[in-house]
Amino acid sequence: MTLNTRANFLMVVSVIFFIYSLLWGLAPFAEINISARLILDLTDWPLDNLSTPLDKNTMWLSAIGAGLLAAVSIFLGGIVVPAVREGNRAIIRTTILAMTVWYIIDNLGSIAAGVSSNVFFNSIYLALVLTPLLFIEKDEIT
Repeated sequence: MTLNTRANFLMVVSVIFFIYSLLWGLAPFAEINISARLILDLTDWPLDNLSTPLDKNTMWLSAIGAGLLAAVSIFLGGIVVPAVREGNRAIIRTTILAMTVWYIIDNLGSIAAGVSSNVFFNSIYLALVLTPLLFIEKDEIT
């Protein structure tokens, strides 16, 4: 996979994350938060609470999480994608480290909270970001 292909893949991931963050970010708006309720219910499999209204803390934490995911998507598209095109080793390594730290903290917290099914979804997100970043040939990066 060329650096340009890797960068293009990450740009698509960035857009997907941004759209996901917008849908999740609707959690505090009870009249239109069906997408957020679906996301939260799928993450806490099985699908069994879709019609249940979200409590204040879930709405608040969803807004925070969705905002952070939107920021990550912008960092991916605006910083990481150009860095991958250039073969910037420092940014590639930092992105791998940052995503790995997120993965560990989020999964440990999810398991401790009794929502171990979230580990599955987190693994998909991690794979989407790390797959194009791993195994870049050393002669491709600076």
